[in-house]
Amino acid sequence: MENVIENWLNLSIMLGWFFLGYSALILIGYHYQLQTLKRRTEQYKFASEKEIKFYEKAARMLGFAVGFIALGLIGKALGTSIETYEYFFVVFISAIIGMAVGYAIKVYLDYYYPFTLEKRLNKIRFKPRHSVSGREMKLLNENEEDIHLTAEMIEEENEFSADYDVWIDELTGEKIIEKYDTHFHTLICEECNFRTLVEKDEEVVQAPTAQNEGVLKKHYSCSYCGHHQTIEAKLPNLERSKELKQELKEEQSV
Repeated sequence: MENVIENWLNLSIMLGWFFLGYSALILIGYHYQLQTLKRRTEQYKFASEKEIKFYEKAARMLGFAVGFIALGLIGKALGTSIETYEYFFVVFISAIIGMAVGYAIKVYLDYYYPFTLEKRLNKIRFKPRHSVSGREMKLLNENEEDIHLTAEMIEEENEFSADYDVWIDELTGEKIIEKYDTHFHTLICEECNFRTLVEKDEEVVQAPTAQNEGVLKKHYSCSYCGHHQTIEAKLPNLERSKELKQELKEEQSV
């Protein structure tokens, strides 16, 4: 019987190391996929959508690893002379330890890590860019970039559905325009100050007419404190919408 228990404890530790390795492979695989993406817009989108999900999966595997290793080590420390029912208590304690580790990491990823992720995303997005000639390009500010954007691009920015960066080589005039999807971004909640405000719904509260702009309301909800927030965006009037569609067709035909 003692040999059977000893074997089970050794197996538990081996399983713990297996899940620990699996957790590390998840993180390595994620960062490898991220680095294989050449364009910064692709890296930005991939990190925005996938990083926390990969980290949460790795955290679950780490929780399993800690639980199994704890079971093996605690069991070995107590020895094989304890009663069988006492091992059930050891299993219970080990499971609690593993779940506590996984849950603590998940809480951190849900409520604190988004700020760190935002810094990483900005590092990807705003790292220096060089033109074909090797010169460092200038990133235009919001006012400077508008003359380089189409009307449709400006409308997308006004509706908070996308953001555009314009890079210019001031000597040669080389220009690069990059689009960043922002609809999946979490915002900072004005109530709890965590970056946990996510878009839940949107509605047109005032339909645009031939001459007048419409109003779009986007409804957000905080996954931490439950706070609800609404942000308004302008919709172009019908004449302007036609112009935008026509400009888009002309651009696509070029």
